[in-house]
Amino acid sequence: MKKPTILFIDDQKSARDLFSRQLDPERFRPLTAPGVLAAEEMIRQEAPDVIVTDLRMPDIDGLDGLERFHALDPELPVILITAFGTVETAVEAMKRGAFDYVRKPFDTGELEIVIDRALGHRNLLRENARLRSEVARKSASDDIICRAPAMMSVMDLAARVAPSDFSVLILGESGTGKDLFAKRIHQLSNRATAPFVSLNCSAIPEHLLESELFGHEKGAFSGATNARAGFFAEADGGTLFLDEIGDMSPNLQPKLLRVLQNGEYYRVGSRRLTKTDVRLVCASNRRIEELVEKGQFRQDLYYRINTVRIALPPLRQRTEDIPLLVEHFLQKLRKTFPHVPSRLNAQAVRHLLDYGWPGNVRELEHVMERSCLVCDGDELRADDLPPEIRGTASSGVAVAERPYKDARRDFERNYFLQLLASAEGNIQKAAELAGIHRSTLYEKLAALQIAVERE
Repeated sequence: MKKPTILFIDDQKSARDLFSRQLDPERFRPLTAPGVLAAEEMIRQEAPDVIVTDLRMPDIDGLDGLERFHALDPELPVILITAFGTVETAVEAMKRGAFDYVRKPFDTGELEIVIDRALGHRNLLRENARLRSEVARKSASDDIICRAPAMMSVMDLAARVAPSDFSVLILGESGTGKDLFAKRIHQLSNRATAPFVSLNCSAIPEHLLESELFGHEKGAFSGATNARAGFFAEADGGTLFLDEIGDMSPNLQPKLLRVLQNGEYYRVGSRRLTKTDVRLVCASNRRIEELVEKGQFRQDLYYRINTVRIALPPLRQRTEDIPLLVEHFLQKLRKTFPHVPSRLNAQAVRHLLDYGWPGNVRELEHVMERSCLVCDGDELRADDLPPEIRGTASSGVAVAERPYKDARRDFERNYFLQLLASAEGNIQKAAELAGIHRSTLYEKLAALQIAVERE
């Protein structure tokens, strides 16, 4: 395997010689240059994988060199070495695209750790072009974007179980794409030409859920002015997806069990049995076994819906999928957003990979939407990401070293962007959610330079 080439730039020959001697020759190929101009020529000839450069040098310093190196190779990671490791210098270096910085005197072993991280991120960035073409080849209807082995294994299981009529239970945290897997199972099944009907059990009050599932007769309850077919009738011959099955009331569970056992049910207010032919797929972000132990979920129903179990890994366990998902979301945004950046810089990618993603793929999509709203260039930078994303990655700048007014403004801006996203851009709804008058909301948005159209 070819050793990564590391180009070290320092105007002092003793520093260059020391670097060449101490860098692990089994893992890296060292090159040195006395200044930025000489380094530019070596970049053209040798195509190094990482640059390590002194910050303070005569003629052209490391910060100016950084821009010149990125003009030759935008994805080339640059690590700055400085004896003047002030917060201001670190912030400026990160803003101008440095991958990281270390202070003099540096330990070669610690520097090699930073180099390894830089190489890892460079490999991810080098894959972007291939990932873009891979996404472009995907069908518009196929929204499951993955290449991680854990997800590919789950995809294979879904494909193998799809042709059967077995009930399937999909488990996973919120935002992992349980609904997409339910649709995929339906699309690969023998019922693909029949309806796919989805119902979220947690989104409908208990007293209405039975009617939604089984339908009702006219006059069955207050407000039932007409007879209505339920979701089982709508899904007849196809697939019924019950999301958040763990939230179903214990009173309704026996009626669902009867459908699974006998293929028949009663409409609310009717004494006549109705036959149905439905393949049931359920999902939950809760551990159903624990609900069974607590007496909140029937064990016999659990056995019925759990014929085949599919467990979706959270995004933090499949970080290799993040660049592919990011490109997928950017392509979706290009259909509706007036301006979408064409790429992410290394620092932005680093933050996305380091973040824990409690909201999983859904949260990643929302983050890309918000970041594209604030990005004003062709490259999405770390500063365009929400504060909570940037805060988890080490940037060399402590939170306490930021001015309070800047931190408060960042928080408020992020809060109102999320608020507008939750309200789907509806100002009146956003004002109600925030508990403020809509005129106050307009003033806040104007002060934070968040553009909206007045309603």
